Amino acid sequence: MTSDDSESSSTDEFVKQLAKHRHALFAFILKQVVNPADAEDIFQKTTVVLWRKMDQFEAEGSFFHWACGIAFNEVRNFLKTQRRSRLHFDADLMALIAAESEEEHSLSESRRVALAVCLAQLHDRQQKLLRLCYLGTETISEVAESLGQRREVIYKQLARLKQKLSACIRQRLAAEGVKS
Repeated sequence: MTSDDSESSSTDEFVKQLAKHRHALFAFILKQVVNPADAEDIFQKTTVVLWRKMDQFEAEGSFFHWACGIAFNEVRNFLKTQRRSRLHFDADLMALIAAESEEEHSLSESRRVALAVCLAQLHDRQQKLLRLCYLGTETISEVAESLGQRREVIYKQLARLKQKLSACIRQRLAAEGVKS
């Protein structure tokens, strides 16, 4: 493998990780500054810094946590320059908000993984119903008609599936020691 291939591979991985975590990173920033326009500016600056420091990212580490560290510094810099604003947060509060945001992301990711496992455990017929109702463009009435069932029956099946998935997710999280 040439150094160009290695660089291309690491760049590809960086782009993949940035795309995967972009929404969570933006949410992390938004929780600290509240104003969406300010969050967008900080996100753009953070992205530029991430690109500049791409070679410092260790593939074995958590991209999200690394990116949050950079975003946290960008938020701090932004708040320092916004002294004329009436609302100021001290450094301890900013650190607490950042830590809680990372915990929320970790919990969301654990829930997402548990949901994927629980969905895979459903029968094909149940998975098909969920896809039709939640991923398709048809209404519940149209789904019911296409399956030859009444709309109320579909709603009851969906409610049972929701309960089953919720219980499965809670059970998986508890088994992993994750507080939901």
